[in-house]
This record gives sequence, C-alpha cells and structure tokens, in this order.
Amino acid sequence: MKKMVVGIVFACLVLLLAACGNQTSEEGGEIFNYGAQKNTDAKIMGQIVTMMMEDQTIHEVEMTEDLPASPQVMSAIDQEELDFATLYSGEVYNNHFDEEQVEYSTDGEKTIEQAQELFGETYDIKWYDSIGFRNQYSIAISNNLAKEKNIEMMSDLEPYAGNLILGTDNSWIERANDGYDAYQETYGYSFSEANGMDVALMYEGINSGELDAVTAYTVDPQILEYDLQLLEDDMQFFPPYDASIVARNDVIDAYPEVSEVLDSTVGMVSTEEMMELMHEVDIKDRGTKEVAKEFLQEKGLLE
Repeated sequence: MKKMVVGIVFACLVLLLAACGNQTSEEGGEIFNYGAQKNTDAKIMGQIVTMMMEDQTIHEVEMTEDLPASPQVMSAIDQEELDFATLYSGEVYNNHFDEEQVEYSTDGEKTIEQAQELFGETYDIKWYDSIGFRNQYSIAISNNLAKEKNIEMMSDLEPYAGNLILGTDNSWIERANDGYDAYQETYGYSFSEANGMDVALMYEGINSGELDAVTAYTVDPQILEYDLQLLEDDMQFFPPYDASIVARNDVIDAYPEVSEVLDSTVGMVSTEEMMELMHEVDIKDRGTKEVAKEFLQEKGLLE
C-alpha cells in the first residue's frame, strides 16, 4: 500500500512537471525545472539557483519540492522532467549501483569522484564539484560537556563513553557499513546505552539532559539552537555526503550560460553557513526564498 501511495504521488509530480514544460520565460528564455527532496538545505539551494539564474540569464526556474528520495529525483532527471537538483556524494553507496561498480570509502574526494563518474554516465548528467557543505552523520554533545572534558574529536569520547547515553535515529543502530556496530569497532568504545528514537525526541533529550550525545546531521539547525558541539570524525568513519548541483548534460550543452551559473555554486556555502540558513528556516520559521536572497545579498552575489 505504501509503495502504491508513493507511486501515485510521484506520478502526479511527473504530470505536474510535464505540464510546466514547453514554456517560455518573460525575457524569451527557457523555463527550467529544479527538484528538491524534503530536506531544507536542498530547498534553499533551489532558491539560490533560481535567483542566480534569473538574475544572470534570460531563463527562469520552477521548483518542485518534497520529492520522496534520491531515486525519484534521478528518475525524473532520466525522464527529462527535471533539469537540475541538489544531490549528495554518499548516495553512491546507497544501492544505486552494483557492489563491483562502487568501492566503499570514507574519503571525501574519492567519494565525489565516484559519484561524478557513476551517476554522470548512468543518467547523462554533470555532477558539479561540492557546493561546500556536507549533510552527513556526526556525533554531537553539549558545549558544556565538550568544554568540561576538553572533547573536540570522536576519539576524545573514549574515556567517558561508558558513562554516556547516546540518542540516535532508529536506522543507525542497524546500519551495516556506517552503523553503531562498525562505529564501536573503529573507535574502540561503546556508550552505556544507545537508544533509537525519533529525531525530534533525540534533540529534546539532549536539551533536557536525559541524553549525553546524539547522532546529528552536520547541518542540523538544532546544533545551534541547543548549543551543541559537533565532534570531528578524526578516524573518518562516516561516509561523506558532500552536496553538489547536478544538471542534465543536454541542457548545459545547449545553454553554456546555465552551466556558468551552476558552476558558480561550487564552494559557495560552507557547512556552518548552511546550518545557519536552516536555523533561520526551520527554527525561526522564515521562508527559504527570503533566507536565500538575504544570503546572496550578503555575499555580494545579488543586489
């Protein structure tokens, strides 16, 4: 039943995208389609791409948000219903390709090179270099605990972990390559408890003192809201999820000015900057368009 519902939703999105095709912008250019998953960082990047494209070219961009997951994004790109999207290098390890095609690695450069090669060839897309931020697993503790024990890296937790309670989303406990079992083997320690729970409860737990550590994503705005400290993954355990803009090759070949705009997103937004932008949207309840515009103006990239 769940698959049927997802299929119906996706079919409606495809029909909506198809209905948007073959239009012309006010200045006589094309109207391109950008697809975003449910995560806020992808939606903010969609607004950034839209504003830069419309400021620097005669083209316009329409956004389709809340796509269920990367397979739906890739399928829409493959069917030429989407032109651009934001995707993450670590997706290359999530069963998109056969095991013999992919070499699992936690090296950031190697991972993005594999994503560029494999996704690029399979879907005939250009996978641009990293925007500059990562949205991947990490471990966070309170700033008070970090200062008290002088903890900066995940290795620094070793003397204290046996007395600490970890909160995590339910999937991390069971994950294979980058789950809790592998984490214990890599870092050589275990937490006194590792409890799977809803993400919102996880952050409420560390804010109330019921939890001592959580598995955060590196751009989570709750890190700022609850004054948490992200710990450096000094043994490179977690696979990197560097964010990049992707675009269909036939589009950027036909419109080189479009590729110039997309290429200018490389290195534009750091992990800390994206966390702050997401804090404005998710915590302060501001719109993605307003926040993205303010960011571009502060960078001097938009009047």
